[in-house]
Amino acid sequence: MEFSDRLSNLRQLLAPGARPPAEDERLLQLYWNRAELKKELSRLQDERHKLIEQLNKHEASYVRHSEQLLQLEEFLGNPETGPHGLVYFQLRSLWRASSAKVARFAQQLQQQQADREQRRHVLEFDRARRQQLADFDRRIATARSRADMMEAQLKLQDVKLEKMRGFWNYARRRRLSEEIATEREQWDLAATEVTDLSDDRNTLEDRAAPAFEGISIDGRRIVNTAVIAYAQQLVVTLSGGGLAVLAKETTTKRVFDMKYGTREECSRLMMLLREALAIVKNEKDDLGGLKERTDALRAVVSYRSDADTVPLTDSIGTLPVAVTLVSGLETGNKDKAGVNVLVDDYWDLYQALLQ
Repeated sequence: MEFSDRLSNLRQLLAPGARPPAEDERLLQLYWNRAELKKELSRLQDERHKLIEQLNKHEASYVRHSEQLLQLEEFLGNPETGPHGLVYFQLRSLWRASSAKVARFAQQLQQQQADREQRRHVLEFDRARRQQLADFDRRIATARSRADMMEAQLKLQDVKLEKMRGFWNYARRRRLSEEIATEREQWDLAATEVTDLSDDRNTLEDRAAPAFEGISIDGRRIVNTAVIAYAQQLVVTLSGGGLAVLAKETTTKRVFDMKYGTREECSRLMMLLREALAIVKNEKDDLGGLKERTDALRAVVSYRSDADTVPLTDSIGTLPVAVTLVSGLETGNKDKAGVNVLVDDYWDLYQALLQ
């Protein structure tokens, strides 16, 4: 049956007199209920398709991860490639531990700088308030002195007016009364000024310091340069055996693509890694020389604009650290390599910096 035929039948059923009003109302309600059910069915079908797509994605991800895990098991289980995998994952562990160390150091500096600036904020507010209160005190004292003098003058005028008796003093009494009225208005104004100044002073005295809006741009620059210097110092500390550079490589290369020389060279690297991890995970930092490095960095850094808090990468310079380059199963040495901790984002530095 065509849609026009169904519509014609519906009109006939709903035509006046065709059915009782109650039947018409029930039929119309059934029609709208059917439409709502179709909309709900369509929504549920769309939701079902989305869930099926998500399930297929999860299944594909599971299969892919299972294949990678099997490949990794075979790689680590192979006596020829296993040592390289162990070195790789220990280097990854060194990178994560170093990144966490830099992040903790940055958080500590941020908190210290925030506390320092907040205390300075409160002190500056209190200093300005004390100066304003002292100014109010001077103005109140001056206004009160003027009001007291005017009040004393009014009392003298009242006494003088009281002594003027007799009809022959009528004109003088009238002039004096007008003068007293004028002076009383002026005294009222002076007394009101004292009251208003006192109220303003009390309001200022009770006022709390405004909310601290956060670390200033200069404060964030101070924190960032110290964190950059800390990251540089960590690179220098881990430059023995090229550990810093090798750890960085694990962030961009897969374990299957890395070779670290012979079995003996892998063993040597793992010994160095054990010592390096002990240094990085030590809670007591050796901050010797960090202040000098930070001061030297602050003396040369530059910024793109007055609002920037992260220095230009070129302005911090590079670190000439000894590295070990590995190619295939052979290890070659390169005397010096320039490391820019911002360009290379050593220890996930950008995540630790204040923007």
